[in-house]
Amino acid sequence: MLKSTQIVEFQLFAERTVRSAGAILKSFKENYRIKRTKDTLLVDIATDADYASEKFIIDQIKLHYPNHSILTEETPDLLQKSDFQWIIDPLDGTKEFIRHMPYYYVLLALEYKGKLVCGVGYQPEVDRLFSSGYQKIPKVNGKDVKISSQGDLSKSFVYLSLPKKQMPDNELDHYVEFFKILKKNVYRIRSSAWDVEGLYNVSFGAGEGFITATSKKHIGPKWWDIAPGMLMVEAAGGKVTDFHGNPIRKHDISHGIIASNGKVHEALLNLCHYLII
Repeated sequence: MLKSTQIVEFQLFAERTVRSAGAILKSFKENYRIKRTKDTLLVDIATDADYASEKFIIDQIKLHYPNHSILTEETPDLLQKSDFQWIIDPLDGTKEFIRHMPYYYVLLALEYKGKLVCGVGYQPEVDRLFSSGYQKIPKVNGKDVKISSQGDLSKSFVYLSLPKKQMPDNELDHYVEFFKILKKNVYRIRSSAWDVEGLYNVSFGAGEGFITATSKKHIGPKWWDIAPGMLMVEAAGGKVTDFHGNPIRKHDISHGIIASNGKVHEALLNLCHYLII
């Protein structure tokens, strides 16, 4: 495993990089241009802000760590043989960005031999930085955070990722029924436009759990959408598994995601068993 000093170095680099990328995004806020559409409905898009942020992050990684591999949302073919792999989402929340919402993110994480070792997320307009390193206390704007101590699911806040248009009808019907089950077993159900935010909320005690349903037919978030948040939950002392209770490995999220403070995890697993198709 890496030395603690190495992880700190990577984490500080990631923090500096996302802050600078966030400033780039803010400079585009009033004059962005749509550069690419990813579907025929023209609702999944990339703007020149996405590309400018991504280019900056990639350039910084190549400058400081030229032998590292890069997995990123907008630019393919940056993978190379390396024990290190950076995961980039240069603008998580493009659709919200162009609708003048201020809560979008720049996300950056690093894996070493397939294991997450540091991850950061930055919200430029509200100046909020989430940062975590392997076996280190995570921080929000430099302050230590910890998970909730609530162990009673009936008193818990659970963040639920809402279904997307691509979810097959039979799975959507299943999900709606699950919503009814969840409603009867938790104190409050909450949602967010960003999956990473649901994970972050668990990490600093704003919620006890986060759930997103995926399957072989419907893969919801991409790895770059969630990697920093997953590490943040675990670094805070929480737990992240699929719906079978297994650790999530090799970027495979086709069996759903449950993140929790650990104390309500078993109860959430029992409920989410209903979602296994």
